Amino acid sequence: MNKRTQFYAFVTLIACGFTSQAFAQAKSCIELKTTAEVEKEVVNAKGEKTKVLAPAGKVVPGTEVVWTVTANNVCKQPSDKVVINNPVPEHMTLVANSAIGAGSQITYSVDGKSFAPAGQLTVKENGAERPARADEIRHVRWEFKNPLAPGAMAIARFRAVLN
Repeated sequence: MNKRTQFYAFVTLIACGFTSQAFAQAKSCIELKTTAEVEKEVVNAKGEKTKVLAPAGKVVPGTEVVWTVTANNVCKQPSDKVVINNPVPEHMTLVANSAIGAGSQITYSVDGKSFAPAGQLTVKENGAERPARADEIRHVRWEFKNPLAPGAMAIARFRAVLN
């Protein structure tokens, strides 16, 4: 396998095989599913252009990937304190201000241990603290404010660009 083939195989792995990285901190009632998609422009029968999400498949450097984590409550009781932690995939850079999740507080981390809102996240450089850049953020966390009812689902999403 040459280096180019290895690279594309790796990229396909990133885009399609990232289902086990996200995890939820709420009993075992929460099942997670992660999908990787890209935005594509389509033209309808009237000639109007719209954007849709399509499976990522193979992506090349510079491609923006939309990562969606769906959390489903599979139990017969509500799940309190649902928290989803998701690393930004290796070889990808988080798109600033792209994380969304209705009803959740979103925080970020450069080390996977301490989390803060994007504007409060700092890193130490040459002995001084400075604001963290989007390319330094390695984890996104969603803390849902309300319990997740039986059978209900919550969605957490962010965008990242393949380096």
